[in-house]
Amino acid sequence: MGFIKFSGSSLFLFLVFSLLLVNSMSDNDDYDDDDSASMAKLAAALCPLPWTWSTNSSSSYCEWHYVKCDRSKHVLEIDLQARTLSGSLPSQFPPFPFLQVLDLSRNKLTGSLPSLNKLPFLKRLYLNINNFTRIPPGFFQGLSSSLQLLMLGGNPFLSTWMIPLEFTKLGNLTAFSAYNTNLGGSIPDIFHSLALTNLSLHDNNLTGSLPPSFSRSQIKDLQLQNQKVGLTGTIDLLSNMTSLYSVNLGFNQFTGTIPDLSNCKSLKLLDLSSNNLTGVFPSSLASHPSLVVIIVNDNKLQGPFPAYIFIHKLTTVENNNFCTNTADSCDSQVTILLEIASAWMYPYELSVAWEGNDACRNWSFVTCDSEKSITKISLQKQRLQGTISPSFADLTALRYLNLNDNNLTGPIPKSLVKLPNLEVLDVSNNNLSGIIPTFAPSVKLITSGNDLLIPSRTGNTSDFPPEGMTPCLLRFVVNI
Repeated sequence: MGFIKFSGSSLFLFLVFSLLLVNSMSDNDDYDDDDSASMAKLAAALCPLPWTWSTNSSSSYCEWHYVKCDRSKHVLEIDLQARTLSGSLPSQFPPFPFLQVLDLSRNKLTGSLPSLNKLPFLKRLYLNINNFTRIPPGFFQGLSSSLQLLMLGGNPFLSTWMIPLEFTKLGNLTAFSAYNTNLGGSIPDIFHSLALTNLSLHDNNLTGSLPPSFSRSQIKDLQLQNQKVGLTGTIDLLSNMTSLYSVNLGFNQFTGTIPDLSNCKSLKLLDLSSNNLTGVFPSSLASHPSLVVIIVNDNKLQGPFPAYIFIHKLTTVENNNFCTNTADSCDSQVTILLEIASAWMYPYELSVAWEGNDACRNWSFVTCDSEKSITKISLQKQRLQGTISPSFADLTALRYLNLNDNNLTGPIPKSLVKLPNLEVLDVSNNNLSGIIPTFAPSVKLITSGNDLLIPSRTGNTSDFPPEGMTPCLLRFVVNI
């Protein structure tokens, strides 16, 4: 008998090759030459057994209904949607090395979602509209990185869950639906790394604000309506989501104004109903070239009623705080107060307090004289943010203006010195800056608690120096 002789280097290469071959065979222990064993396991787990399927023999599985194979008898698709399936699936779904589509939607399956980590080429997964109760740890980590479509929506009995960070491994995912699945927590800031174009997470219990990465996403269809407690914050980032086609953010707790969506050139539908949005209805929506449906009812929008929008758009605007119910302009004093509120991004509290078209009729924070002219505005300690609007100067009967103890920034407008009847201006305890305008000696000006304000050389600067500023430092600032 002859023996093969190896040199030292050849023997080493032979052993390495043998080891790799053994490992390769070990990694594929779960994969048979065909999918008959896996089909048998799946058939045994299903109730009722799908038509033409068998638990006695699985050799003809490629001829079973709802199964699609390639020429090598590899299962490519299993479509069992709406087959009245019930019961639970095995915790480990059988291995199918070439399966691309798995559809178990519209059944009555219960229990835990199965691990699908032995479906390496799965592209479309439909588990929606069932009665699953649990998403096991590692479920998303086990999904194929080739996955393009993930449908989990309509599983209302799932235990509370959150979108995990390992979701980012699904870099090819274009559509994700998890509506009505008891999804909670905040929306993770991961969408800049995904290829998602369709995101449907409505009818859940998501909280917090919209993630900044939405601005850098490819999302076209965004469905986040009907959260139990409600998403919060502004919707300003929508203006940067230039791929948007359809948006539904209704029945949440969003605040702030409706942004300019002119750059969202493909937008067809915008539903912002039942939120806490404020401000004037933006005219840019009326001139938007592609927008067809606008739903903004049940907010706190202000200003004139946007009658012009009904000419070109399908629009719902009921139950807002428009000054009139017609196309008429707002009263002049109402218009001025709205301009003032715009410098503070139209606070929700002011929209609630300022309803109708008569500022002298039970408007909070506003006092009028017998001639229905505004003489006093008291907005101290209202957590206002923003700047002091020059439009205050248009309220020529104003005598008292109290804006103290807020978080206002910027300068005191020079236009305020022109108010002919002003007696008291209190802007103390804010974050104002710049040189204080020169007011008439008759005006009581209170500016303490604004360390960045600089007194003019000749102005009325009551309550200076600011608290904490030494006379030496004050002289230095004034003489700069």
